[in-house]
Amino acid sequence: MHEIFLIRNTFERIEEEFPEKFERVSEIHLKIGLLSNVQPILLTNAFKAFVMEFPQYYNTKLIIDTLPVIISCKCGAKTKVKMNRFVCERCKDPCRNIIQGEELFINEIKFKNKNEYDET
Repeated sequence: MHEIFLIRNTFERIEEEFPEKFERVSEIHLKIGLLSNVQPILLTNAFKAFVMEFPQYYNTKLIIDTLPVIISCKCGAKTKVKMNRFVCERCKDPCRNIIQGEELFINEIKFKNKNEYDET
């Protein structure tokens, strides 16, 4: 189950980038493409398991934005892939030039302000 690894890695990355604010993380926004080989529901479950192990993050929210697969055809059209059909909507040619849908990244991190953190 690589989702646990991804969640741990996400928190490690945030700690590396924001060591002074790490304990105040309140929201983590991820963008996950449909072809990223990550299931949002499994990632959400891994996040819940991680939070049980580290209760200081109990109030941290994980927000996942799932990105559709979009292809770019040689005719210039961009098409949202439906039902795994990698075919241009305009010219009907097959297309393998994926321009969106393979992503997996942290899009945004929100932190509690220092006053909120001190009160909780």
